[in-house]
Amino acid sequence: MKKVTLYFIILLSIFSLSLNAQEADSTQQVTWKKAGSLNFSFANVGLSNWAAGGQNSISVGTILDLNAVRTSEKSTWENNLKIQYGMARVGKNSTNLFKKTDDSFIFTSKYGYKLKNPKWSITQIVDFRSQMAPGYLYSRDSLGVEQEGDLISKFLAPGYLLLATGIEYKTKNFSINYAPLTAKFTFVTDDALAAVGAFGVDPGKKSRSELGSSLLSTLEFDPMENVKFKSSLSLFANYETTSQIDVGWETLLVFKVNKYLTTSFGTHLIYDHDILITQEDGTSKRAIQFKNVLNVNVGFVF
Repeated sequence: MKKVTLYFIILLSIFSLSLNAQEADSTQQVTWKKAGSLNFSFANVGLSNWAAGGQNSISVGTILDLNAVRTSEKSTWENNLKIQYGMARVGKNSTNLFKKTDDSFIFTSKYGYKLKNPKWSITQIVDFRSQMAPGYLYSRDSLGVEQEGDLISKFLAPGYLLLATGIEYKTKNFSINYAPLTAKFTFVTDDALAAVGAFGVDPGKKSRSELGSSLLSTLEFDPMENVKFKSSLSLFANYETTSQIDVGWETLLVFKVNKYLTTSFGTHLIYDHDILITQEDGTSKRAIQFKNVLNVNVGFVF
C-alpha cells in the first residue's frame, strides 16, 4: 500500500506541475524546435583464397533519431524518440542466418519548470525502453545448419518504464538531475519468459515495480570541429536495497565527414542487480553487460 501511495504521489506531482506550468506559459511566447536524423550503415567482407583466414560477412543497420523541444520563459519540454536496428550474417554459406546485432526502442520525455535561477529546474521524466524484434539463442544441427533456438527476448520482454520527479542543474554542456521520487517498472509480457522469472520479475508474474531514487548526468560537447561527444550516466537505487545500485552508462563519439556521411563509435554499459546473465558453463550470475558499435553512416538530417 505504501508503494502504491508513493506512485500515486509521483503521477499527481507530474500532472499538477505540468498544469501549473502550462497555465504560466499561456501568457508567454512559446517556441518549438524539431529535428531528426535517419542513418543507414552497410558493411560487406568478401574473401576468396585468403591465406590469412577469415569469414565473409554482411551487416546492415539503421538509426532513427527524432527530437522535439518546447521552450518558454518558465519551462522546457524535451521529447526524444530513438530507434536502432541492425542485422549481420557471418559466413558465405546461404544456410547461415541473419542475426540481430542491435535493437532498441527508447522514448524519453522531460518537463522542466524553471526556478528563479534558470539553471535550476523542477523536473518530471518519463523514460520507456524496449526492443522491436524477438531475440533467440542459436545452434547448429548435425549438418552444420544454423537454427533458431529458445526465445530470450521480444517487445515488452523486457520493457522498462521510469517515472521520476526531481531537480536538475543544467548548463550548455552539462546537466545533472536527482530524483528522490522514482518509480521503476519492469515488464515481461511473454508467458514462457515470465514463468522462469526472466529479467528480475518474480517467476509467474509479468511485471515488477520498484520505488527509489535516481541520478542522471549528461556531458555533451564538441572536442574539435566536426566532432561531437556525448556521455550519459544513470544510477538507480531501490529504497529497499539502497546498497545495490543499478548502473547505465552510454557514450557516443560522432565524426562528421560531410553533409551525408558520418562515422560514429558508441558504447553502452549496464549493471542491473536483478538480471542474471547465462555463462558459457550454463550457470547464471550477475555480470556487467557491455556493447560497442562502430558505424559508417549515410544519413539525412531534417
